[in-house]
Amino acid sequence: MGPMETPYREIARDGVTYQVWDSVARVTHWIHAAAFGVLLYTGFAIGGFVSRSAVDEPVFGFSMATTRNLHYIAAVLLTVNGLFRIYWFAVARHYRTWFLHDIWRLDFWREVVWKLKDYASLRYIDHEAHTLGHNALASLAYLIAFLISAGLVLTGFAMKAQIDPGGALQFWFGWVIAFCGSEANVRALHRFLMWPLIAFVIHHVAIVFYLDVLGEGGLVSSIVVGFKFKPKSWKPEEKPWLHKS
Repeated sequence: MGPMETPYREIARDGVTYQVWDSVARVTHWIHAAAFGVLLYTGFAIGGFVSRSAVDEPVFGFSMATTRNLHYIAAVLLTVNGLFRIYWFAVARHYRTWFLHDIWRLDFWREVVWKLKDYASLRYIDHEAHTLGHNALASLAYLIAFLISAGLVLTGFAMKAQIDPGGALQFWFGWVIAFCGSEANVRALHRFLMWPLIAFVIHHVAIVFYLDVLGEGGLVSSIVVGFKFKPKSWKPEEKPWLHKS
């Protein structure tokens, strides 16, 4: 089933609900969100951004060990969940509404530029979104976020591997430290990559609620129930920059 053949069901007389996200996409989205939240808090705690006792008493030592373990468990969960999402993306192609684009095609970048202008000029508040899933700009942002997450996973597991020299993590991720030159460089890169991902999450949450309020009904609820509501007259557009000035 292609992107223009998204499953739908008609309701009453005022519009149509389209199925946009399947159950796997929705569940893995929320697992990702939960794991990221744990990683963010524990990461700040490990890095010293969260207030801690001025005296390193034994009880605090246990607390930091627990914090590090929670950070590692959340990282494993995020990694496994991410790998499964990649697998599901490959096998469930009829639900590719969360990434419909071929990034190597010129039309992808034309849509990215058009959408940037659309957002900058606020013209998007005057018309319905041209697609049910992510537009090209959103898809590009998610791809960049995925690559940043991959960098965080590699650097994080590489640092964790130093606790157990010769262990499985050392075997799989030891090369990262050699590639970066030192563990200090890996740690700095890990912390640097954290900030653009935090910025992405803040923007993601803010823009979803903002667009939903402006009129793209069901944008927030769709990641819970899987459906978006559109007027009966709405139709997807494959090359919106040719139809909207």
